[in-house]
Amino acid sequence: MEVNSIEHMAATKVAAIMSVYKNDKVLPLYLALKSLECQRHKIDYIFIRLDGPVSNEIKRLIACFVSNSSNFFIFESETNIGLAKSMNVIIDMIINHHKDIGFIARMDADDICRLERINKQMLFLERYPDVMVLGSACKEFGLYNKTIVKHENDEEIKENIIRVTPFIHPTVIFRRCVFEYGFRYPENTHLSEDLSFWLLLAAKNIKFHNLQDVLLDYRLTNATLARRIGISKAWAEFQERTRYVFSQKKNIMTNLIFILGHFFIRLMPIHLVRILYRILR
Repeated sequence: MEVNSIEHMAATKVAAIMSVYKNDKVLPLYLALKSLECQRHKIDYIFIRLDGPVSNEIKRLIACFVSNSSNFFIFESETNIGLAKSMNVIIDMIINHHKDIGFIARMDADDICRLERINKQMLFLERYPDVMVLGSACKEFGLYNKTIVKHENDEEIKENIIRVTPFIHPTVIFRRCVFEYGFRYPENTHLSEDLSFWLLLAAKNIKFHNLQDVLLDYRLTNATLARRIGISKAWAEFQERTRYVFSQKKNIMTNLIFILGHFFIRLMPIHLVRILYRILR
């Protein structure tokens, strides 16, 4: 499926979307929200969805941002429905009720945007209207202090999509039309929503790009790594990658080797995963 890149003329505003849940911490969330509020290119709407019960401290913090800034909006859910469904709820609301929003930026509750993030991404998207999904490099902090740079252009990203995750998710900004064509985060995948979404968009010829600038500070902790390992996640990603490889019918044997490599890394104990992350990334 080819996608037309023509934008609605009035859809020029930028929205940032974020899901917050019970395990998120007050100080990292404050820094994340403040980094959105202080962007040099103003974010017109900052939509925050509370995915299930959260602490009173989290509620008070977000309420403070909402009361002091006209561009913060909060939505609460009594039950935790997961990241993919939470994102889709906000995306549906934007598509149905905010025709002025042309760009949707992802953000996580524990990372920090550089001040130029949205400005640099918008300048690039204005110059290259055929790019539908745009990410950037990041600087990890916490366990390691390492700069992570992803493949740059669409061809490189898709050629290596089985070997390397194509985007650092909280750096990504989408054009509205990606979602107007009906694409949403897959909700029937277990623990691999991001990967499933990138593979879905790649299979439908959505054009990707990554800026090589560091536009986000990415918090990497033991808890982050723990969420990336285990048999459930390993099996979910194995299925998604294998399905994509056989549907594309390119470099099947080589890609299957990479798929098996990913699978076995997900099964390793966390102390070995920490070592591999430091060496291989």
